[in-house]
Amino acid sequence: MSRRWLTIGLLLIAILPSQATEFERLERDLSGTTWQLNPQYQVLPSGKVREAIDNGIVVNFVMQVKLYASKNWWFDSMLEHQAQTFAVRYFSLSSQYQLNNLRTKEKQSFITLDQLLDHLGQQTVFEFNANQDADYLSTRLFLDKQALPSTMQLPIVFDADWNLNTDWQQVPLNTGKQP
Repeated sequence: MSRRWLTIGLLLIAILPSQATEFERLERDLSGTTWQLNPQYQVLPSGKVREAIDNGIVVNFVMQVKLYASKNWWFDSMLEHQAQTFAVRYFSLSSQYQLNNLRTKEKQSFITLDQLLDHLGQQTVFEFNANQDADYLSTRLFLDKQALPSTMQLPIVFDADWNLNTDWQQVPLNTGKQP
């Protein structure tokens, strides 16, 4: 009987990813007619993802934010949607990691991968027009597997080490309203 539980435990350890990406909180600021929204994540890639980056593979992360207006009797309506895609790469000659925001074309260099991932998870700001109807948002962060080289895409489809996807997280914009 104990052998069976040992086998089940080992299978669960092999199946579950050792690292994950988690939503922490949302920083929001209403300045004039603009919402500045900063969803904050803890990005913890697996050893396989780190190894791929260290070997020169460009890994893309996508952060999305959607503004919603609640409807009491029907589906909520999406008011606005924005996404930012970030390419993470390593330059071995300079021993630096580069974070490239593909939307704004801004490039930043970091000494360590952990510094880059902290910046990615904490410093991404979205600007939305302040809409009177918007009362909550949904946000998520995921690793874009389709942006990887084609020879890598099939082997990692079911590999838990490459699943750095968060579920959609709903966060109220005004403290008086709940999603």
